[in-house]
Amino acid sequence: MLGKLGTSFGFDRRVWLLLVAMLAFRFGQGMYFPFSTIHFHNVVGIPLSLVGVGLASLAAASVVSGLVSGPLSDRYGRKPLMLAALVGSAAAFCAFAFVEDFAGYLLVSVMAGLAGNTTFDAARNAMVADVTPPGRRSRAYGLVRVGSNVGWATGPMVAGLTAASAGSQGIYRTLFLCASALMTLVAVVLVLAVEESLPALSKSAPRVGASGLRTALTDGPFVVLLASGVLLYYVFTQDWQALPIYAKNFLAVPDSRIGLFLGANGLMVIVLQLPISYAIDRASKVVTLLVGATLFAASSATLLLTASFLGILLAFALFFTLAEMILEVAGAALAAELAPVRLRGTYLALFGMCFGAAYGVSPIVAGALLEAQLPDIIWQIQLSAAGLAAIALVVLRALSRHPSAISKQQRADG
Repeated sequence: MLGKLGTSFGFDRRVWLLLVAMLAFRFGQGMYFPFSTIHFHNVVGIPLSLVGVGLASLAAASVVSGLVSGPLSDRYGRKPLMLAALVGSAAAFCAFAFVEDFAGYLLVSVMAGLAGNTTFDAARNAMVADVTPPGRRSRAYGLVRVGSNVGWATGPMVAGLTAASAGSQGIYRTLFLCASALMTLVAVVLVLAVEESLPALSKSAPRVGASGLRTALTDGPFVVLLASGVLLYYVFTQDWQALPIYAKNFLAVPDSRIGLFLGANGLMVIVLQLPISYAIDRASKVVTLLVGATLFAASSATLLLTASFLGILLAFALFFTLAEMILEVAGAALAAELAPVRLRGTYLALFGMCFGAAYGVSPIVAGALLEAQLPDIIWQIQLSAAGLAAIALVVLRALSRHPSAISKQQRADG
């Protein structure tokens, strides 16, 4: 059941609670992820290629987590999965603060992947879809992302300024512990304030099992969406990991200015996410994703043609950020539209795994190419990925217009 809609702007109370929760959650992540590569390479002494292996292991573990967490959220509910992810993330960030070698880094990375974003985001996206009508779903996702990006805007800025003013490399460990504390706080808020949203379905519509995964993975339009999602998230995940170390080690950009261009990304989302989400609700999700692919290509081309802080600012804070806003909202909204209600958690978890699948490859590629002093090849590969994603989206648009695709979806809903 959709549950009782709140009176504030037509959104359920849980959407607003998730907005606040995401603000704190992403603030904690913002203190860790943008500076983790710098810490583990420059402070702990792990080679960039092995840092990439750790990130890939985290991503692989998150893919495994997604295969399990989606069906579990369809059976047992969204809230238990979100809480499990938050508690596991808190433990992982705390452990990262005490890593002293590659073996420890690899172990904790796997732990973070099993507990982290794929599980939390899939359950959270399913809850938003549960309590929001389809015609307002993009705006609901956009609203939660505004809270998320308030955290992303302030987290990296606070971390960058703190690191610069402290003048000590040991400050990174303190930042990781602060991230752990915030994960714990978010878990407490969800326990006390958020009600379960799992739709009440008839016994004839089982929610979980291998059959649910088979249904999703044999749904032609959805599989094409997954393919395009992996390619677009390749660009998304690679820039977040490669640009901080590229800016610092290749262009000599100080930590405070690295925090500035990372934080500008979040500020742009705060200002533009809701208008863009409104436009997405009124347009074809596939067409808007095509626009996103074009913007990712423009970002990569800018990085290829420039080698300056201003070039990074234009590529990342403008083109990349606009593409990100489209991908994160239109992708989830389209996955929810394609999903039968009984398998909504499974579909959204599988779409969430696109991030993990891309994250399993992009840091290794970036780390190896940065160590080889070949950053231009990173941006060339990203251009190719964005182009292939655009082709996949054209195919998806053709499939979505085919009558057999519509009848297949109607049978699945029934």
